[in-house]
Amino acid sequence: MKRFLAVLTLAFTVVAFFSCKKSNNLEELRKNELKKLDEFISIQYPDSLPKSSGLYYIEELKGSGDSLIRPGDRVQIFYATWTIDSVLIDESSGFTAGHRYEPLEYTVGTSSVVQGLEEATTYMREGGKAHLVLPSEIAYGQNGSNGVPGFTTLLMQVEVYKVYPFIIPEESE
Repeated sequence: MKRFLAVLTLAFTVVAFFSCKKSNNLEELRKNELKKLDEFISIQYPDSLPKSSGLYYIEELKGSGDSLIRPGDRVQIFYATWTIDSVLIDESSGFTAGHRYEPLEYTVGTSSVVQGLEEATTYMREGGKAHLVLPSEIAYGQNGSNGVPGFTTLLMQVEVYKVYPFIIPEESE
């Protein structure tokens, strides 16, 4: 019985040690992300303030659409996404080369894109262009995704190409 308790105590000690180490590492990664984010914003967009979610939305062109995009609307966008360290990680076909081959299409409010892009879309109109800064908590989070490490701030350039408004079907009597 004493041997069992000793082994059990050792197991708890090892688990606690590695849990603390992981927690400290996550805190350090988050701290590093925030430092890079603060430096980037102070140089690139010093007058910009974040939305309550942490999103920095910098409108380049207002757009000529009739209204702001709403949840349920289907949109087509051209975009490019970089890490805050200037590594291109994704784009709609040919966007960075100045071509507009094939837009990304999604329905706003369905969580089919990262949270920060979803939110930013609702500040835009058809024809609008914006620069976005997405801290990790509204991008790929602490775990990362698609080859992007956790705690990575993303930069996006977005152009709304087309909006298909959600139309509530009329009820028939």
